[in-house]
Amino acid sequence: MELELHQFSTFKIYQPKDGYRFAIEPFVLAYNLKGLKSKVFVDFGSGCGIVAVLLAKNNPESRIIAIEKNQNMIEVIKKNIQINGLCNVSVLEIEDVLTNSVDFFISNPPYFKKGAYRISKFIDEKFEEDGFLDFMIKSARRVLKNKGILKVSYHPTRFVELLEVLRKSGFGIKSILPVYGNDKSKASFLVVNAMLSGKDYVEFLPALFLNRDSSWLIM
Repeated sequence: MELELHQFSTFKIYQPKDGYRFAIEPFVLAYNLKGLKSKVFVDFGSGCGIVAVLLAKNNPESRIIAIEKNQNMIEVIKKNIQINGLCNVSVLEIEDVLTNSVDFFISNPPYFKKGAYRISKFIDEKFEEDGFLDFMIKSARRVLKNKGILKVSYHPTRFVELLEVLRKSGFGIKSILPVYGNDKSKASFLVVNAMLSGKDYVEFLPALFLNRDSSWLIM
């Protein structure tokens, strides 16, 4: 696998030159999770580890667990941990994470269903496997502490489905952030915050327009 190195102001990140590549979602997911002490984060479906690296940099006194099933990508995560000198990130399988041990469960999952979009538009890694959403929420429910937070980016066309699965699994919806490419486009994705064993108390946060608001996302 050929890798490319990307240099940001406070960190470096390798990702595959070809194949699925991160976009803006990791920066939006990690932005307001800063300066938290003695917390445990899970980055579920870590890919190259961009979310884990951002969380680790923003929260040096907390522990970050990267979960990724693709062995090739696990090696990339380890490489990114090393080049950034991180000592608070580990790579585990979700089954090895202790029950009721996690404060924040973060995910930028694949959310397109095959057949709903032209295959030529997205590579396979961006498509959700059958049963993935249920497995992700089930995993979050097991590892999160009571009142722990699930934070996930998801496509607007599947918003209702996501909410149904969350509520059936005992999560209360806390906030929804719509993210737009510009003020003339449809929402590109949503960031949903939900609390395990919490009551629904939904805030619709001010929309984020990437064409004019993205400068604060880059570290």
